[in-house]
Amino acid sequence: MGTQNFTEILKTGVKRECLIENLIILNELAILYAPTNQYKTFLSLKIALEVLTGSQELGATKTGSVYIFSPDTAQSDLMLRIRGLLKASYSHLEEDFLKNLDLNFDGDLDLTSKGWGIEDDYEIIKTENEYGHTRTDKRYFERPKKWSEQEFDFRQDGRNNNLEGTLLIIDTLSQAIGSSSINDDIAIRKSIRACKQIIKSSSKPISILLIAHAGKDSSKGIMGSSLQKNDIPTVLKVRKRKNGQMELVREKMKSAAEGKSIPFKMREIVVDDEETLYVDIGSELNELENEIIKRFQAKESKDNIRDNTYELLRQQYNSKKSFNVVFARAWNSLSVKGFLKKDNRTTIKGS
Repeated sequence: MGTQNFTEILKTGVKRECLIENLIILNELAILYAPTNQYKTFLSLKIALEVLTGSQELGATKTGSVYIFSPDTAQSDLMLRIRGLLKASYSHLEEDFLKNLDLNFDGDLDLTSKGWGIEDDYEIIKTENEYGHTRTDKRYFERPKKWSEQEFDFRQDGRNNNLEGTLLIIDTLSQAIGSSSINDDIAIRKSIRACKQIIKSSSKPISILLIAHAGKDSSKGIMGSSLQKNDIPTVLKVRKRKNGQMELVREKMKSAAEGKSIPFKMREIVVDDEETLYVDIGSELNELENEIIKRFQAKESKDNIRDNTYELLRQQYNSKKSFNVVFARAWNSLSVKGFLKKDNRTTIKGS
């Protein structure tokens, strides 16, 4: 918090920013889990491409760099999945954003190893406020030894310095803890602390998304140590409903969006004669949603937005009552996705 007046902090709070609104929080850890063959990696790639492009299919999204550490998926398979997703959902965009993507398939990341600077690699910073009270903070400055040449915020390799954050995806956590078991509380605790150290070390905002396994019955939670759920602030899971509908569920989240889900479908696509799948969120904003966002940005009240939008689109609805039901549903959905935040009135993308 630096030298900011503590009384002012109590009054205004500390701003909590998101890479993807109500899904991926900046400067925090998140974990996504599901049973085998339930599309965890496909979903993580969808999240990655949304951040790379600043698209809005999962909610209001900042544009950022992405680093994917993927010892669990063969390089050829992962690249095919990325190409399929690009062709299906982002072919209308110039591919300059791909320069902000880095992939690592080496399998040499061990979050439990020494050299992460958790205990020793920091300096003491003392600041004095206007009342003469001294505050002592630790400022971490070392990178992990194994990745000492890798800047997670991509400062030194010619990338776009105007990006709003970085997303690091580790797929899967079980492959990033050396020879330790996923049931080992000590190993998991070290891994979580190492990830927090990466966040503290980064000179720009960074989020870390860990991918984890569940057993055949995902209702029993993440496979292995309970610390994965207890000590990580955002927990996402993939759930398949009885009707076959797939959804990404915010199982644990420090916001009103907790418990809410994002439905998606898996679709087939062919890339250079090879078949693969991609996640289809089906998220194109419809006419009503676009009109709500436009009027919200123009600072109209909710009541005026509802009434004026009805007058514009009334031919599409049987009655004002039926429109009000649809409007309320659209308003709530846009709010959860972060499109109707007051501080976003002039910065909302994708409208």
